[in-house]
Amino acid sequence: MSVGELQHLDYLTENELMGMDTFIHRIDSTEVIYQPRRKRAKLIGKYLMGDLLGEGSYGKVKEMLDSDTLCRRAVKILKKKKLRRIPNGEANVKK
Repeated sequence: MSVGELQHLDYLTENELMGMDTFIHRIDSTEVIYQPRRKRAKLIGKYLMGDLLGEGSYGKVKEMLDSDTLCRRAVKILKKKKLRRIPNGEANVKK
C-alpha cells in the first residue's frame, strides 16, 4: 500500500459514530422478538398438505385436506430407503 492509501484508513471519531444511523448497538436478549417463518402451503394435486400426525418405522403420517370436498384425510408417506432396511418391508407394504 502506498502512503496515500494509508491516509484513508482512519478510525471514526466518537462524534462521527454518534451521528451514524446504521451503527451496531447492543441490546438485551429480552428485547429480541422472534417471529417464526410461515410455511408455504403445499398442494399435491387437489390435496393440501397439513401437519405431521405421527411417525413410525415405515414413514410419516400427515394430514391432508381435499380442496374439493374439504374432507380431512391421513396419508402415510413412505420412503423406499427406510423400507429396504426393514426385513420384508417392501413386501409388507404391498400386502
